[in-house]
Order: sequence, then structure tokens, then C-alpha cells
Amino acid sequence: MQEVDGLGDTALMNDVAEIYQQVRCLKELQDIGVSPSVASTRFRSGDYTKIKQGIYIETSTWNQWNTRQRCIAHHAAHIKTVPSGVLSHQSAALWLGAPLLTLPNKVHMSFASASVQHRPLVTAHRGRTDVVREARLVVGASVAAPGQTLRDVALSLPRVEALVIGDYFLRQGVISVASARAALDEAGGAALTVGQRLSALADSPAETIARDLICEWNLPLPQEQFEVFTHYGHVYRADFVWPEFGVILEVDGEVKYSGVYGRADDVVQAEHRRHRELEMAGWKVVRTRWKELMSHPATLRQRLWEAGVR
Repeated sequence: MQEVDGLGDTALMNDVAEIYQQVRCLKELQDIGVSPSVASTRFRSGDYTKIKQGIYIETSTWNQWNTRQRCIAHHAAHIKTVPSGVLSHQSAALWLGAPLLTLPNKVHMSFASASVQHRPLVTAHRGRTDVVREARLVVGASVAAPGQTLRDVALSLPRVEALVIGDYFLRQGVISVASARAALDEAGGAALTVGQRLSALADSPAETIARDLICEWNLPLPQEQFEVFTHYGHVYRADFVWPEFGVILEVDGEVKYSGVYGRADDVVQAEHRRHRELEMAGWKVVRTRWKELMSHPATLRQRLWEAGVR
């Protein structure tokens, strides 16, 4: 099995690689001069955190990690202790850097054998010879192929969660649109709708969710990442546009206000300027945020309807 490069978002994949290196089994600890007895002593003193039997992480590092990073660490621990397992389903998606709306509370592993012993915190998918044979090595882990992963999540997760994973795979070039749709068509059932709604143009999970809602509401499908020219000579790329109705839908992810893209005040001012210019150019601009999409989607539907999207 060969190591596969070029999968997923570089920053997220680097995060997986770093976590994989920080999570150490007893042999890896011995390689850096830490004996099993010293590891036990450091665990008792609080310097080490035990993720599972024989797997440790420095407590100072563990305390700095967020929930997603800790979930990846639990996966790394099982990878290092269950070498015959292949990460599959949402666990494979997580390892490939995909954003997940819900983190798995167990590690999903596929096995060729139909009789695999029960392991705590592992969901075993048995008798999957083809999945194991086609697996690839990614950051130390055997991982189900992207097409198989899409089939698995489309048949086991809520549609929108599978779409978020699928859109990420397409955007990052993990799999082509044609290959993704072929895999989902072959799976049939709920996977068919996922395949029909996939898009390589979604920049965020929030955009994926918004597009799925638009499909559910049977509204005319918008154009995505549409370039809009203003009277000031600026060119803006709008998330969703209905040129026939003169309506723009902007989906604001919370990360925009976290400092990642500069000071929050500057981001807000830039948004207001953009909003004014678009309206002066004759567009009706509807804005939505994560909370509305997840908790009050009906209000967005009403606002789009009032703007003329119907």
C-alpha cells in the first residue's frame, strides 16, 4: 500500500499529521528514550494523558487541542493499535481533512474478515474485502478510497452531512465530480440525491447547507460564485446569484468574524461597503448566517421569497 499525497486541504492535513506524530504508543515512546515505567510515572504525575491503553499524549498538548483535534487523536490511537482496520465512513472523511457537522463518537473501521472481535469505541464494518483491498495509506493510516467514503457517508449520515463532506472532496480535488456522482449513483437509495446536489463551488459548509435548503424548497437553482461588477469598478464574487430576479444571497460563516480574515470591525465595514455597492448596482442582497441556516431556515426562505426568488 502506497502513501498517497495531494489529498485534502493542506492546513487540515498538516493538522492530522501533527496529531498523529504527537500521539505515541509505547514503542514510539521507547524510540525517544521513554520507557513504559517512565510513561506510567508521567501519567500518574499528570504530565501524560492516556488516550487508550498503551497510548499517551503530553497533557500540555492535549489541553491545547479543540474537540476536533482530540477526536483525531482518538482515531490516531486506534490506528496505532488496530493495524488491520481501514478507516471508513465519517472517520475516513475526518482523516482526509473534511469538515464534519457531527464528529463521530466511535472510530469507524472496515475489515476484510467477517468475524472481527468487538472493540470498545470502534464501529466495525465486517466482510468488506473490496474496501480493504482498495484502501490507501494517508498519514500513517489505511483509509477507504474517496468514492467508497462518499458512498458510505451518503448511506449512513443525514443528507446534508454527507453533502458537506462531498463538496469538500470536490473542492479539494480529492475526487472528480464525475467519479463522485458515478460512485453515488452506483450506491443508489439516499446516495442518489447526494450525488445530484454535489457542488465543487461551495467554499464552506454553510454554503453547502444553504444550497441544500434551496433544493429542498424547490426554488430556482442559483448560480454559484458569480462575479458581479459594481459602478465603482469593483468585481465581487457572490455566493449565490439569481440574475433573472436580480437577487444575491450571501452566506456569512462565523469564521469571518473570528480574526482569521483580519480585525472583525474591518471585516464588518468591508461587508457594509460591498453591500451598499451591490445595492447601488441594482441588486437585492439577502444575507444569512450559520445560526439562521441551522435553527431558523424558514426565515431565510421567507426573505428569499419576498426578494422575488420563487
